[in-house]
Amino acid sequence: MSKAVRIVDRPVAAAISRAALSLGYTPLQARIIAGRLSEADLAKLPALLSLQLGGLTPPDLLPDIGIASECVVSAIKQGLPILLISDFDADGASAHAVLKFAFRDYFGVPEQRIHSYIGHRLRDGYGVTETLTDRIIAEAPCPALIITADQGSTDHARIARLRDRGFIVVVTDHHGVPASGPPPAAVACVNPVREDSAFPDPYIAGVHVAWLLCCAVRQRLIQVGDLPASAPKLGGLLDLVALGTMADCVDLARSTNNKAIIARGLAIMNSPVRRPAWQALYIATNCRGPITATTLAFHFAPVVNARGRLDSALGSVDLLMSDSVPVAEELAQHFVEHNTERKAVQSYMLHRSTAQAAQQVRDGAAAITIFDPEGHAGVHGICAARLAESFGRPVAYFSPKNDAEHLTASLRTVHGFHVRNALAEIADRYPDDFTAWGGHAGAGGVTLKRDGLQRFAEAWASIAARALDDHSLGPEVVTDGELAAPPSFAVVEELAALEPFGRQWEHPVFRSHGRIEQLRPVGDGRHLKLVVKMDSTDYDAIWFGAVENGICPIAVGQTVRMAYELDVNTFRDTTTLQLRIRHAALVGEEA
Repeated sequence: MSKAVRIVDRPVAAAISRAALSLGYTPLQARIIAGRLSEADLAKLPALLSLQLGGLTPPDLLPDIGIASECVVSAIKQGLPILLISDFDADGASAHAVLKFAFRDYFGVPEQRIHSYIGHRLRDGYGVTETLTDRIIAEAPCPALIITADQGSTDHARIARLRDRGFIVVVTDHHGVPASGPPPAAVACVNPVREDSAFPDPYIAGVHVAWLLCCAVRQRLIQVGDLPASAPKLGGLLDLVALGTMADCVDLARSTNNKAIIARGLAIMNSPVRRPAWQALYIATNCRGPITATTLAFHFAPVVNARGRLDSALGSVDLLMSDSVPVAEELAQHFVEHNTERKAVQSYMLHRSTAQAAQQVRDGAAAITIFDPEGHAGVHGICAARLAESFGRPVAYFSPKNDAEHLTASLRTVHGFHVRNALAEIADRYPDDFTAWGGHAGAGGVTLKRDGLQRFAEAWASIAARALDDHSLGPEVVTDGELAAPPSFAVVEELAALEPFGRQWEHPVFRSHGRIEQLRPVGDGRHLKLVVKMDSTDYDAIWFGAVENGICPIAVGQTVRMAYELDVNTFRDTTTLQLRIRHAALVGEEA
């Protein structure tokens, strides 16, 4: 690791805290809110905290939404085939399912007219690629309407090929748009981050954009008399939107939509009548208690993602759309096995790449570029995220593509460094090195010519050095300070009122001193089950991933400074309070 982990307190926006108190939040809740929002968010505070669906932004403000919905309705009325193209991650798979459900079950399009295409992560790569385009031209019915989900904004050349062959292309996406603008070969590009977008929430996921297109199509079908005014609304699909939103790690703090979408989706998932997919995933991942945002992020999404990491993601769509519990359970169990395989691949890759990263940090690099000749592109993103967390620096993780001339990479970042803006600057500096690139603030992907790797690494590090000062480099755990009251179920309930937690609206973390009373390894030996004494009270605790290379960082009898989350643990129908340790160091040895 580059340096000792810092335990630091979040800055608190005083005006936000006062406003939250005036809205009826408790002092603890106000402190949590004020640690995640800034003074710039003050005017939107009630909307940012609302979980009511009535506050959702309607589709009307999305760019090209009128053109797109009119085009879709025209294709439905003409009886054209509908081709759905989506990304291979959980956001893309859930968007694919939303579109297919909407066309089949809400708009009356026969299933045989709906055709699914998802690029293979290894053979095709991200986006509307050349190989995917070749496949569509070779085998898809034409003329047809193509709708992309969670991709397409940077794929003009391939979309132009499709257009020239007689396909009509509507793009729905949430990733960055090139400086030259949306792809002119598409009849519409529905994307909230376009420069000309009037949509006030640029933080929504790709599945949300696809769902909003479906909402606009429903409105248009009613206007032209092809659906009755009483036709069912699309709220029944919000459980799928919630999964994709949570899985894609979009901003929950500054979005006026994301938390409400997730809250409603969770309510659907926890209702007596739920999709077979949720029943199957719940069983396959050994969940207990209600389905929460944490369940989606750390149990369901990794399993759904695992299919697209190692194989075709069309199986993920099949799982999400399954109407049979036994079939869904079989698929979910198969995906759990894929996820176990993914974890093994990830472990080997991290073992190989950690030494590279450590050497670059010792050499003073502000950002890390990994080249792993044996790397698996399906696990790049996870490894990049783990390294970014461990070393407190942006990470680009490269390995060879299937041909001899190109490399592919996933990129992850730390607070204060915008991935897509960095990629845009590097691509502008070395345009001939790039075959494809894209992303958003927190993550990105690149296909690069092999001889451009060194230029990329130098530019990546120099941009990071300019954006991040020495103080902000290195791993840290950010906390909400000390709890004023002892940990209790009452505090857990107080914090639960601010759910769902996720990216930028992180689960509260607190700091304290404690004495280790008991300690034993659990699981595969890397995790620790503890009893920690704080203020004369013993608390059960769990610390995942505490043991590295067989070295246990703490011992019974030691007093540590620790950062922890409050958690509840349900086992054999008994629920107990538990601390989830994020980091602990001997008093006097912490950074």
